[in-house]
Amino acid sequence: MELIPLIHIKSRKIFPGKNDKIISFNELLDQITGEKKIYIFDFDGIEKDKPNLCTFQRLAGQIDFWVDSGPRDQGDVVDATLSGATDITLRRKISPQIQVESIKEITENKIYESVDFAQDFTFEKTDGFVNFYRRKEIENNFKFSEFLKNKSLTSSIYTYESDVKNIPYWKKLNVKGLLVDLDKLEEFKNAL
Repeated sequence: MELIPLIHIKSRKIFPGKNDKIISFNELLDQITGEKKIYIFDFDGIEKDKPNLCTFQRLAGQIDFWVDSGPRDQGDVVDATLSGATDITLRRKISPQIQVESIKEITENKIYESVDFAQDFTFEKTDGFVNFYRRKEIENNFKFSEFLKNKSLTSSIYTYESDVKNIPYWKKLNVKGLLVDLDKLEEFKNAL
């Protein structure tokens, strides 16, 4: 199972986890040394339509990174790609008009859809799904667990996790990888 460190960016500040600890760009680089890829959860992009393109550009060439910045249209996807993102997450609620086929014509980047059980899954030809629902929410709804089980047979599914005790559950669902807060990465590496 793949482990991908996740960082949060909010108000142009970098957080290695859900706590209030802020790290500098150089501290981020020190902490991700040796990693293949990171996942950037960009609250500024998702909530305010102001993605942190400057931070993306600073990371470009140093590490592969997967951006979840809430692109609203194809131009936003192009901006993220030109800033160095290798993978991009789309959110149906934010970007219902985006056509994945059009994006695939202009980039070889992998495109993922964020799982939103309140919305229809209508993105076509994405490379997989990203799940931010907790284990308990999925276990309590047969429809949710069946969706993930079925999709894992044909698509790559990555899920956010904050508790190492849930690793066996996600393995059972055939999840390809876990998105783990950077400040908990060593704990997860030791548990695998």
